[in-house]
Amino acid sequence: MSIIKAFFVSPLKWLRVTVAVIFFVGIAYAFLRGIPAWNVPNMTGGGEGMEDSFALAQWQFVPSVLGTLNWVGVSVAALALLLALTLLFGRVYCSFLCPLGILQDIVFRMRRWIRPKVFLKFSQPVPWVRYSILAALAVCCIIGFAGLTLNWLDPYSIFGRIMYVLAWPAAVWGNNLLAADSASADLVRMDYYPVALPALLASAGMLGLVVAMSAWRGRLYCNTVCPVGTLLGLLSRVSLFRLGFDPASCKKCGKCIKSCKAQCLNLKEYRIDASRCVACYDCVRACDEGGIRYRWFTRARRLIPAKKERKEASSGPSAAFSPVVAKSSRREFLGATAVGLAGAALSGCRGDAAQRLDPTQCVLPPGAGSLERFLDVCTGCQMCIASCPTHVLQPAYFQMGIKGFMKPRMDFSTKYCLYDCHRCAEVCPTGAIRKLPITAEKDTTEITKDTTRIAVAQFYVCRCLVRREDMDCGACTEHCPTKALYTVPYIGRDGQEHRLPKLDPTLCIGCGACEHACPVTTEKPEERVRVGPCNLCEEKCEFKKREAVPPRAIVVRAVNPQQKAVKKFEEKAVDPVGDTDFPF
Repeated sequence: MSIIKAFFVSPLKWLRVTVAVIFFVGIAYAFLRGIPAWNVPNMTGGGEGMEDSFALAQWQFVPSVLGTLNWVGVSVAALALLLALTLLFGRVYCSFLCPLGILQDIVFRMRRWIRPKVFLKFSQPVPWVRYSILAALAVCCIIGFAGLTLNWLDPYSIFGRIMYVLAWPAAVWGNNLLAADSASADLVRMDYYPVALPALLASAGMLGLVVAMSAWRGRLYCNTVCPVGTLLGLLSRVSLFRLGFDPASCKKCGKCIKSCKAQCLNLKEYRIDASRCVACYDCVRACDEGGIRYRWFTRARRLIPAKKERKEASSGPSAAFSPVVAKSSRREFLGATAVGLAGAALSGCRGDAAQRLDPTQCVLPPGAGSLERFLDVCTGCQMCIASCPTHVLQPAYFQMGIKGFMKPRMDFSTKYCLYDCHRCAEVCPTGAIRKLPITAEKDTTEITKDTTRIAVAQFYVCRCLVRREDMDCGACTEHCPTKALYTVPYIGRDGQEHRLPKLDPTLCIGCGACEHACPVTTEKPEERVRVGPCNLCEEKCEFKKREAVPPRAIVVRAVNPQQKAVKKFEEKAVDPVGDTDFPF
């Protein structure tokens, strides 16, 4: 069948494929746009028309829900549209917009190419599995584990971690190969900061699970594990327009069943399980007689032939439990889920849990607010990490507790946060990182990015090279963008005058530039035999154990919640008026 003819036979299928390609390629490009090889004009076209591809992430279901709870205007519109489409046409989100669902379709299509004669038959639903996962998610959200459960169950976040943890290293490796063999000045080698083994295993394991389930049973993951698919499946049961059989046109050739990847077509009873149908329209295209099409829900019901009464099979625990769950109130599931998602913005790591964490390892991006709020709203999709121009944002492992696994934190050993950059907030789809104005033009109460204190530096004079080795340095003061660090005269033990750094904490915003620039290594006081006893501290030394010695002379520690810092405003020179202002 030619492409033109196939388009007229099944325009819905081609519409779905077109939108799915746009979202899949666009979101994948949003994660990989930092790779130079993806943006060279003579190689990839420079990505024209895809500069704002990260905005596609805001149309994902869980990010739109969390963004709505944080009053993000785009998220409110996206959530309203997604719910409206689901109530009208069923689970179109799962095949049109969800990148993890599209990835499953790609895997299943490859499986069909390898084994074309093997197809999936209709299978009876097992609702207690997916409803139990959805109910467990709602309960976890209510009791304060929203950030943890959504981190592992949100399909968009799973796809994001697959892209950053697994696809990003491959893209960097390919870029470096091209940079070594190419004469183009636009291609440069990139440094890759490998993630820890737990994060690598978690992302690879999730990818393996999704691929295995897709190759075995098509959309099995969507219809058993994914809570978004389960929730949208409940809404699809009351959709106004549904795919349905036309018994008068159907010849029971079985082509629709062979094309169905959700195993939801019951040809014997002329029924389609709307809760499992992902609206891929493969069955519509496969039917040459027009036996499957969208119909008004009452019309679809009238076309179903009367079914003979039969005794329900009662063998097996699943058969005994399924009718009970199927007859349970769906309103309870929807209500519990709504309450749980609403609690996602309020619940989380409370009390002393945040205080027990190492403040040097829990510095959050500007606009995160408090650690408790951030861990609840962030789903760890890695979009901000992939878009950070300095890569100071790195995925956490257990530095922020189990709820902070794979969520972004500042790693000042990698780089520091740019003073006039707020890219992380621009790409965050959930509102976990609030958008702030970049600079403050005057001293106002408004919080801006350059006046948000995410951390505060602590200066250890006994570790500074100026005080310890009687040498000139000043690297921290040169890199400080707020002038919180400055130098004062200091007479060393050699009798010469030096400049010793001094810190004004009120001006510090915790960007980490000073810590990253500090040349002090991690050597211990016991190794400094030539200096003699460490008696350089103005106060009593607090480092009684070797492990307590700071790695650098200046260390940045997180503040919780984030605060507003003081900013210096230099007065501009005023033009003189009149000749009397000039004494000459």
